[in-house]
Amino acid sequence: MSDLVPPRPYPEWRTTPADREEDAAYVFGYHLIQHCRDKALKTIKPEVSAELREAVREAVDTALHNVNDMLEGYWRLDAGPDHTVELVLCIRVHGPDCAPVETIEISPCKLDLPIGYWKWVNDRAFR
Repeated sequence: MSDLVPPRPYPEWRTTPADREEDAAYVFGYHLIQHCRDKALKTIKPEVSAELREAVREAVDTALHNVNDMLEGYWRLDAGPDHTVELVLCIRVHGPDCAPVETIEISPCKLDLPIGYWKWVNDRAFR
């Protein structure tokens, strides 16, 4: 796996609302790839076959892509016969004193996280 190109530091986030949402989404993507995808793939033993390695990679990517689909509202999520739920993902930035500085909602239907997922996987760049 190639090295990740990290997202912009918070003080360098762009100023327009759409750009700030994208910068916040890049932080989410960076940590999703680093802490979920990469760590899951590192659990594959070196001696497994290339076929099994590829099957595991596909399973991990499908699962994480589908999480992004759920966050985007791609599927109807029922909460019983008369209710549905919507998953909302916010990025909350904390300052050095741990106090919240800014909260940015990045889903649902803000940035197309499922497309972003494949960009993060393939480019490993978060800017």
